[in-house]
Amino acid sequence: MTKSLQNIFYISLFIFFVTHISHAQKSKQELLKLIEQADLSPEQKGDYLCQLSSCYKKTDTIKAYHYANQALKLAREENDIKSQAIAYEALSDVARYLDNVSLQIKYADSSSTLATASKDAKAIAYANYAIAYKNEFIGNKEKYIEYMLKSLAYFEKNKIRYDKLVNGYENLGAYYIDHNDLVFSKKYNKKALDLAYESKNQINIANGLTSWALFLVRDAEQKTPADPDLLKTAENNYLKAIAIFENEKRKGNIIGSYGRTCLNLTSLYLYHFFETEPEKTLAHLQKTEAVCLELNEPMQLMVMYGQQAQFYTNLNDIPNIEKVLKKVSDIIEKHPKINPRYFALLYKNYMDLAEIKNDFASYKKYFNLYDKAVAVMMEKENRARDYNASVRFETEKKSQQIQLLTDNLESRKKINYLYTALVVLVFFMLLFMLRSYHFRQRSYIKTNLLLQKANEEATLLSKIKEEEAMIALLESELTEKELQIAIQEKKLNEQEKIKLQQELMTNNLQLEKKNEILKDIQNKLSTMKSEKSSDIKTISKTIDKSMEVDDEFELLKTSLANTNPVFFSTLQEKASGTLTKLDFKYCGYIKLGMSTKEIANHMNIETQSMRMARYRIKQKLNLDRETDLDTYITSVQ
Repeated sequence: MTKSLQNIFYISLFIFFVTHISHAQKSKQELLKLIEQADLSPEQKGDYLCQLSSCYKKTDTIKAYHYANQALKLAREENDIKSQAIAYEALSDVARYLDNVSLQIKYADSSSTLATASKDAKAIAYANYAIAYKNEFIGNKEKYIEYMLKSLAYFEKNKIRYDKLVNGYENLGAYYIDHNDLVFSKKYNKKALDLAYESKNQINIANGLTSWALFLVRDAEQKTPADPDLLKTAENNYLKAIAIFENEKRKGNIIGSYGRTCLNLTSLYLYHFFETEPEKTLAHLQKTEAVCLELNEPMQLMVMYGQQAQFYTNLNDIPNIEKVLKKVSDIIEKHPKINPRYFALLYKNYMDLAEIKNDFASYKKYFNLYDKAVAVMMEKENRARDYNASVRFETEKKSQQIQLLTDNLESRKKINYLYTALVVLVFFMLLFMLRSYHFRQRSYIKTNLLLQKANEEATLLSKIKEEEAMIALLESELTEKELQIAIQEKKLNEQEKIKLQQELMTNNLQLEKKNEILKDIQNKLSTMKSEKSSDIKTISKTIDKSMEVDDEFELLKTSLANTNPVFFSTLQEKASGTLTKLDFKYCGYIKLGMSTKEIANHMNIETQSMRMARYRIKQKLNLDRETDLDTYITSVQ
């Protein structure tokens, strides 16, 4: 019976140690150096101050409060509600360690309110951490797990605060150990160990190993007999953790969780290895005593002496049992506010001692004291339960009120949104009506302007039509005059053409006469040698007469100039001034419509010579092969 009670007590106490230890990612020395840096932002400095508070809460609560309050003051100066929420979480954590329930709840609620107002994910994660422990205290385990997992999910995702991650998952593992749910306990203790290794922080790793070993011991104890392989693995994990703590001790860092690991290993030896290795158990009992005395934690000292009492009880070593119980009595006297559970346990040990000594009087005495201590313990636990129930009731009531206020606020917001929507709707309706009126007025004005413009255009169109009719009449009259002039010009041209033809006939007659004269000259020249000189004179006179025939070109030119004054100038310009008098004569005959043969006969030259002359004229006029000379000359105006 005694051993069973002690087992339950030690396991509960170990769980208590787990839930009251936070493991900082950085050492105190590192954090102290960091907060002295001049280039730190207020937010960074506040984070480091909160981590320092977490480091000192186990060994120096005054400093822990100081650093957390310093972080809160800095956040208030910056008017940063997000950082204020994080600082309140640090204060709540210190209050939780000191079992100051009212302050813990107050600070947790403040953290939650500010984090919710800030809507910052980081602040909400810290606030959830505080709210989780608040719900654990008031006995709302479901919400404790819910808020803790929400908080840890954020820290894990952002790879920050491994101390809280390891501690949080250890606490969840301890909670499921306490409720004999080894599946979830294994899950969360393993996660705590994995994250500890991920953090590369030796203290985190040592604490992760300790929690994992505690799970292995509980898992081994579920079998009958206890699984020796699991117990051996647990022992190795404890030894690894102790090696890390001893290495930190050599560096000057005394870690509070070092005592917890030593006590857990001692418990393992005491209840599982005592019969096979009593010397090893005693040796580790002595080592644990040295560590606990150095740490000077009353609760750890109580557990350590309780273990010694159990060890000597197993050996029936009455003198040593009495020495140990005396030390326990001294600790209780120095700390009168200690949990009544320890008084009950002490009196229970004295009862066992009296039973060993067969001292019925002493047994009866300590039984009565034990009975009173248990009554006090039960009364205190009942009061605590009542207090927890009242706190939970008030918390839930407050939550309901907050929810009601939130719902009312949401309803008011919806009503305000509705009113705002109505105002906006009315405004837009008025605006629409005003715009419609404005558009109608503009349309009316525009229509009037269009009508006025249409009337003006109609009047103008009427005037234009009248003017067009007048212009058409004038044009008709002008066309008749032009037609008359054209007829007159045609008559004149015909007259000129008749006159020209008459002149051309005259020229032809003259040319024929000239040809006869030239033939006559040729005949006479052939006989010139036999003729008299008087005949030569006759020839001279004949030539003079033929010279008169050369004037026919001048007559032809004059006739063409009268009918087409620019004819010869146009040709000369086209030929770049290269046409001769004879070329003009040929062109004039072509203009009059004479054929090549007719011109050759008229000029008394060979037809082939006339063709060559036409070819030269075509070259001088720069005409291509496809262009007909007669067509071109006829077209020249």
